[in-house]
Amino acid sequence: MVITLFVFRIIWITAFQSSDQPYASNGQLDLRAWNAVDHRTISLDGEWEFYPHTWLMGSEHPGARYEQKPAFLQVPGNWNKLMKPGKGSPYGYGSYRLRISVNPEQRINYSLRIPSVRSSSSLYVNGRLLYASGKPGDSKEKYVPLNLPYTSTFTADDSGNIDIVIEAANYEDPRESGIVRSIKFGTEKAITREAQLSIAMQQLAAVVFLMHAGYAFILYIVGNRDKRLLYFSLLGASAMMMQLLGSDEKLLSFWLPINYEWGFKLVHLSMIGIAYSLLQCIKHQLPKLIRRAFPWFAVICAVAGLFAALLPVRYLVGVQPAYGLLMGASILITIVSMLRTSIKGIQENAWLLLSLIAFTSNFAWWAYFLASGIKVVYYPFDLIVSMACFVAVWFREYFQVHSETKRLASKLQKADKLKDEFLANTSHELRNPLHSILNISQAVLEREQKSLHESSIKDLGIVLTVGRRMSLMLNDLLDAMSLKEGNPHLQLRHFSLQTIVTGVMDMLRFMTEGKAVQLVNRIPEHFPLVVADENRVIQILFNLIHNALKFTDEGEVSIAGYVKDGLAHIVVADTGIGMDKETIRRVFEPYEQAEAGKTMVEGGFGLGLSISKKLVELHGGTLRVESAPGEGSEFVFTLQLVEEAASFPQEGTVTGQLAAKAIEESAAAQADYKAGIEPISEGDSLSLSAERPRILIVDDDPVNLKVLESLLSLEQYDIMTVTSGKKALETLDLKEWDLLISDVMMPQMSGYELTRKIRQRFTVTELPILLLTARSQPEDIENGFLVGANDYVTKPVDALEIRSRVKALTGVKQSVNELLRMEAAWLQAQIQPHFLFNTLSAVAALSEVDLDQMRHLLDVFGDFLRDKFKLQNKDELAPIEEELSIVRSYLYIEQVRFDDRLKVVWEIDECKELKIPLLTIQPLVENAVRHGVMKRSRGGTIAIRISDHGAYAEITVEDDGVGMEEAVWRRLLQNRSDSRSGVGLLNTDLRLKRRYGKGLQIRSEPGQGTSISFIVNKPVG
Repeated sequence: MVITLFVFRIIWITAFQSSDQPYASNGQLDLRAWNAVDHRTISLDGEWEFYPHTWLMGSEHPGARYEQKPAFLQVPGNWNKLMKPGKGSPYGYGSYRLRISVNPEQRINYSLRIPSVRSSSSLYVNGRLLYASGKPGDSKEKYVPLNLPYTSTFTADDSGNIDIVIEAANYEDPRESGIVRSIKFGTEKAITREAQLSIAMQQLAAVVFLMHAGYAFILYIVGNRDKRLLYFSLLGASAMMMQLLGSDEKLLSFWLPINYEWGFKLVHLSMIGIAYSLLQCIKHQLPKLIRRAFPWFAVICAVAGLFAALLPVRYLVGVQPAYGLLMGASILITIVSMLRTSIKGIQENAWLLLSLIAFTSNFAWWAYFLASGIKVVYYPFDLIVSMACFVAVWFREYFQVHSETKRLASKLQKADKLKDEFLANTSHELRNPLHSILNISQAVLEREQKSLHESSIKDLGIVLTVGRRMSLMLNDLLDAMSLKEGNPHLQLRHFSLQTIVTGVMDMLRFMTEGKAVQLVNRIPEHFPLVVADENRVIQILFNLIHNALKFTDEGEVSIAGYVKDGLAHIVVADTGIGMDKETIRRVFEPYEQAEAGKTMVEGGFGLGLSISKKLVELHGGTLRVESAPGEGSEFVFTLQLVEEAASFPQEGTVTGQLAAKAIEESAAAQADYKAGIEPISEGDSLSLSAERPRILIVDDDPVNLKVLESLLSLEQYDIMTVTSGKKALETLDLKEWDLLISDVMMPQMSGYELTRKIRQRFTVTELPILLLTARSQPEDIENGFLVGANDYVTKPVDALEIRSRVKALTGVKQSVNELLRMEAAWLQAQIQPHFLFNTLSAVAALSEVDLDQMRHLLDVFGDFLRDKFKLQNKDELAPIEEELSIVRSYLYIEQVRFDDRLKVVWEIDECKELKIPLLTIQPLVENAVRHGVMKRSRGGTIAIRISDHGAYAEITVEDDGVGMEEAVWRRLLQNRSDSRSGVGLLNTDLRLKRRYGKGLQIRSEPGQGTSISFIVNKPVG
């Protein structure tokens, strides 16, 4: 490398250095023997005539000026000693003169290349002004400084004489002034060739520096922001600036309007930039002691830069050695550092060593040329090679890092895959014990709730809540793994968004407990159908609403929808804490969450939004978010519409053929509903009750209703279908139902809400409920059971599965009904021994005093026994008179026994057509006699009222007996282990609820008596 650089430099010197260089003497130079046509140039070095404080040209009698005896001044050199003899001064003006003799036979064009005359000059050849750089003047006011290189072309006179006069002036630059660099002379072609080559070499060096500066800056912007790249870019830019302003050609001054003063300032600023950035680039290689001094070095550079920008040129040039020292120190430290690093490992630092060699070679030759006075065309290759080798060090490090990064990336990919497998396996393994923990905790909470302390109950509730959150997290992990392994298969179908939004909101309503947050569904009722995987859309909505509730402490979480550009846009908005721009940028990244302390609800892996985005994109839609801190967030995702619904206007009305079809199907469903609730004749009622279980099916989709009817039609069921939860609640009052099958996702009232309302009237045994849904996640099934469902089936339903589950649930209901019938029969057949004994005692007593009354009593007693032992299905309805006959017989017997202590009041409206289940009034009357009025020594009054209210009748049994506490009468309807009268009341309550949906209504106060009533629906028509 050293030999190559040396040889190339020698070749360059040989090519541009003349071996027969002549020198001027006493202001004359004889070149008549010089061969000008060999395209070589010479330097006009030697003794020139110099006339201090004199203009040789430009006056009216220039010849008179030559009468002054000239001084002889070495060129290149300075005029300082001649300007002010004895003291020396760079300031002033004067004229240089050189007379050249050339071969007059060679009629060729000659040129001069003047690189630098401080700090203004005018060129005259044979008395003619050819060029001026600046404006020389005999005073500072008349003088304009400018020191730029220039070339002029001319010819010799007929005698072969060339008279060169250069007038110069300087009042700014405090350095040595005058012609300070060699003037080149030669043919026009030779001078032009050297000038163009010099310019090209300097441009090449500048372009190389600029290129390195540019790509380093780009790498800093787009890369990892390594500051060394920024400093290297500054180094390249500073070197380029110094190259274009401080070299021979000063190219930047020709391209940009830079005056003399700012040319100096920019050169000095470039020196500071080189000094600072060069050390910053190698800072990591320097000893700690030097690195500790860097803050002071930075301060020195900053002060020097400030001085360079503010000081006038004459003062700035005065401190120029300090700038050179600063840059030289930086270069020296760099050389030493590069040398130390190279010595440590020559093979590993070969490029750094080559850069050092080229760098040192450049400065060594520069010092040699300065000392020897050799003048050659600018040579940039040492610096270019040094820079290239230095850059190669960086590239080598980059490729090493890149190779290491690829190796680490491969390793990380394997680790990531192992991590995914570990997470998936761990999630699967954790689900079983977690569910065991939840199930055991739930069982303990339900079993021991009455005996546990309130704080223990609360703690168990927290355990269940945390466990359920953990279950959601495990499900998110499994979903994330599934999506990462490959695109899951989507089961696309048409469905209503309004429907599933209601269901999802009911699933998450528990999160609003204890917070002032409202869930609002603003999806229009007739919003167009969408084409998507219903299960996945439910998952998307679940995650978005769950996220909104998690970060909203008060206000509302709303779901709205509109149609735009043929797509359905679903908006999930909240009034929560909102997000800043940085959070929005990474909100859809896996495992990203809000900062700690900002979440309203803890927990989660930050996978929900990432999963939602991927699922939306699988459907061909987009998911975006708009948010601001403290102003809530708004997530908007798009889904494809059914083609016919694409014209749906934003106002929310349904149009097109699909809308007509939906309205048609809705009308058909309405007709089916009305037909289904027509009055049922008594005979049909008895037949249906006795033969087939009654099933009520609820679904907002008429197609689904038809499918379920078809699946269950082979079985012996009495089926009715309705299309909304509201209609289902109305239909419950029409007859007794053995099973209710409901879809979970329905508009206005979801299956969860319907189940919750039904459980307020019927227990799980009185009316079993089977829920249908597209979701089979554990949290969905748990929600169904928590609201009171008996069973859960996922859609699309399997025929064998749905039939089996329906058969099992209707079987449970029929078993309960059979139990109630057996209990009613037992109560009917049972006659209390003391009642029989007391009645017979009364007959015996009357036989001695009143035979007629005795005979009447025996007749009544016989009727009572006959009614009690009548073989009849007690679930069937009987005329009200049959029940009242039993009540009258019983009360007559008791009045005979207790005489004036028992008074009876009858208030019966006309209702002969009314039918009720047998043994519903008699147990109430018996309870009022035995446990009410007869508990008092003076007895009391029993009132039996039947009030006709048109559509229904209200039957009331009231007494003014001892009454009872609320806890007592509530226990009568809950505890089957109480007395026989309690069993009678409980049995009556259950049968009434099963038949009419409502049981006994009890009002009682201690000492104020008791009132028990129930409502019986009257037949329609």
